[in-house]
Amino acid sequence: MNTAIKNHERPIVVLGASGRVGNVVARHLLDKGIAVRAVARHTEKLKPLEEKGAEIWTGAIEEQDFMNTVFTNAKAAFILTPGDTASPDLHEEQRKNNEHIVTAIKHAGITHVVFLSSWGAELAEKSGTIYGCYLMEQLLNQITGLHVVHLRAVWFMDNFIYNIGLIKMAGINGLSIDADFSFPCIDSKDIGVVAAHYLSVLDFTGKNIHYLQGPRDYSMKEVTKILGTAIGKPSLKYIKFPKSVMIQGLKSSGTISANVAQLLVETNEKINASKVHGEIRTAANTTTTTLEEFAKNKFLPAYNNEKKPSFFSKLQGAFLRLYLSLTANNA
Repeated sequence: MNTAIKNHERPIVVLGASGRVGNVVARHLLDKGIAVRAVARHTEKLKPLEEKGAEIWTGAIEEQDFMNTVFTNAKAAFILTPGDTASPDLHEEQRKNNEHIVTAIKHAGITHVVFLSSWGAELAEKSGTIYGCYLMEQLLNQITGLHVVHLRAVWFMDNFIYNIGLIKMAGINGLSIDADFSFPCIDSKDIGVVAAHYLSVLDFTGKNIHYLQGPRDYSMKEVTKILGTAIGKPSLKYIKFPKSVMIQGLKSSGTISANVAQLLVETNEKINASKVHGEIRTAANTTTTTLEEFAKNKFLPAYNNEKKPSFFSKLQGAFLRLYLSLTANNA
């Protein structure tokens, strides 16, 4: 328990407090002695925050009464646009979740919000996984008297962890992005640090957009070299996946719906076509954690913790490499 936190202090609500960014936000606020109301679906993932002094609230965003209560008597909030990767209609789910959150903010009279948005949130096109961020920015900007910071974070380095299964099964790395196309990547913890700073001082006014885009741009060829070197496979190869192969591979995970798989690939394609992009790099939007540091501190431990593929999976991987060698552009 953090004894520096006063019981009577109005808390800051942190949605997704068990997640990659929300957990960092909550921990940093608690370390500063700021009261936190940590919100997530499952209690067990919030135990470490409870031990640091956070209020623990578990429930579903779909339950409006629960959300209204969560935000009541809070002085500020960190929010995001949650969505289930197994959803048959992610955009509709995001729209409903956004409305539940915004209704709760209005109900409680919250005056300051930091929103985890995304690069490309200015696009009104109903494609890709980031459309929900566009919808949320629009809703928040319509609330009179609300002061908000939209943190438009670029590609999460953490997303590369999802490729570990592919690397172990097939001995390759792959996305549907050109091998030599460079784009910005950011460690999720750096986003959390920035968000926590905003919420600890609460000195922002009006509607604000703050891009966050990591230390530099990387191509997938560079990414694969860095990740491969970290896991002892410096010759790891990157292959750009055809759209159909990428969608099928995502669906085969068993945790991603056909709809979400389609939207994820659409996002890859928008990045590849520069429709989704950051802004001109400045000191204000450049964070410090390099991909090399991420590879050592996050990717390598995740790789070591991933179970070895079965003989059947390795066989599937061999067939996949053969197929891709005939249909994709090798890097």
